Amino acid sequence: MNRRAFTALCIAACLVVSLGGLAVASAQAHRLVWRECGDGLRCAELVVPVDWADPGGPKTSVHVAKLPATGRSAGPLIVNFGGPGTSTSMLRPSSDPDIPPELPTLLKELRGRFDVIALDPRGLSEPGSGRAVSCAQPEASSFGLISARTRRDWDAHAALNAAHQASCRKAVRSAWYGLTSWNVAHDLDALRAALGQERLRYAGNSYGTVYAQAYLELFPQRVGRMYFDGTADHTQPGFEPWLRNYALTQEGHLTLFRDWCARRPDCALHGRDAGRAWDELVARARRAPLPASAGRTVHEGQLYAGAVKGMSPALWPLLATAIRKALDGDAANFLTELAPNQGASSVGGDSLCNDFMPTLPTYEEFQGIEARLREIAPRFGWIEGRYELGRCWGRAGGASWAPHPLRVRDVPPILFAIGELDNNTNHLGQRHVAEQIPSARILWHGDGHASWAGNTCLRRYVHAYLTTGALPAPGTRCPAERIHRVGK
Repeated sequence: MNRRAFTALCIAACLVVSLGGLAVASAQAHRLVWRECGDGLRCAELVVPVDWADPGGPKTSVHVAKLPATGRSAGPLIVNFGGPGTSTSMLRPSSDPDIPPELPTLLKELRGRFDVIALDPRGLSEPGSGRAVSCAQPEASSFGLISARTRRDWDAHAALNAAHQASCRKAVRSAWYGLTSWNVAHDLDALRAALGQERLRYAGNSYGTVYAQAYLELFPQRVGRMYFDGTADHTQPGFEPWLRNYALTQEGHLTLFRDWCARRPDCALHGRDAGRAWDELVARARRAPLPASAGRTVHEGQLYAGAVKGMSPALWPLLATAIRKALDGDAANFLTELAPNQGASSVGGDSLCNDFMPTLPTYEEFQGIEARLREIAPRFGWIEGRYELGRCWGRAGGASWAPHPLRVRDVPPILFAIGELDNNTNHLGQRHVAEQIPSARILWHGDGHASWAGNTCLRRYVHAYLTTGALPAPGTRCPAERIHRVGK
């Protein structure tokens, strides 16, 4: 991305050194006052600076929730399950289909040894906390640029995100410039100190690993045991190399989808090459919009938008059915079952863009990037560039903690779990992060994103690491479990 000049890198490095000890001083001045808050949880508010770059400046508070240990506690385990979004709410019982059904089992196992504690990122708290921020205008769908056909469509997408950002800035007020993972990492260290812990024991999934990467740089001397699950790569300073890993992963997923369908008699495309079926459908859409029921049509961009959503392994059965029906003359499933998600009204997207895309390519620059992505991932993966850029296109002027290589040394062993089917936080990027930490140990597994709760082999190794520090032997691999339950 080249989003940070050399001088800015020097300034950031100086901030890391000079602010490293200030988190503790602030945290020690504010005691956590726990209260019962339903579902067996105890909640508190942690007072922190709005921006840790100005630790003596205005203060805010972040919401904290605790599931007390059911057995003899070995101390606190701080968890973050990603997003960016609320993490405390995931400690509560939920019928949300996006939450892994195995999560209660995982939490039960963890509570047998730990007080399980979650801290919500700024503005992304559970509704009952009074700390959640709702913006007056929703953001554009991250799928919007995939279906964009003209420059006017791109401009309309940008306008939606700009309006959303303006409404969020008004809602957040003075806390606007604190919306970075750099600040959340300081909040984590303040929580560690408030809990009276010498070192942080932490488990992060997905976006929770971005906070962990910041923590490793800022507070290496306070790292205890850290588990990275489905790591988001915040270490690529170049936008195009970062996108390239996503494009290559998605291109490979088309083959994985094909192979899964060949093994599953219940796949709607079983008995035919699912990859070639996709190619045929794209060729038809490029000639003319695909017919759909109720007099509708599906153009190429809409086809790709639905397929990007459906390429998540959990949705492979829906994708196979949508392709088969479209080949048979009705592409409506790409507008219904695989319809793109709508934009949210939270500040989660703003935080993500502050961290990953504080500076964006121009429209013309991206056309060159996309052309090169088409060269390496021509069948499917090239479209991922539009999806990722669509998250942030039109936003500007937020806080900034730009991606950069990790500067980490002298930390205890860190455990990474990387899924071979993970196309959410792609496995190429995950390995790239782990390789920059000399003490990292990678545990590969055969499932996809966020499989900690759903893979029993993974749970066993991670539990051993968090409780005793024992690492799996080099080269250990957990077999797939979750993918075998997809569609059943």
